[in-house]
Amino acid sequence: MSEAYTDNGAAFGRRTRVFRDCVTGCGVEWMYAVDYAGGDSRWYRFHPAAGGTVEGLQANGMKLTRFLN
Repeated sequence: MSEAYTDNGAAFGRRTRVFRDCVTGCGVEWMYAVDYAGGDSRWYRFHPAAGGTVEGLQANGMKLTRFLN
């Protein structure tokens, strides 16, 4: 599995999401951290215009940090 990153949404009054580069090369996928911690396997595709990779999202100003689970 690719490395996971978090947006730390709880610090801003939002639900925390976990992001990763899509394992099939389709861009970036995400799920809510509570679902990730619960073992959910359903990832959602992040809008491709926002950035094609986690690194691209970070370069576009999205604050993502490595998710330590």
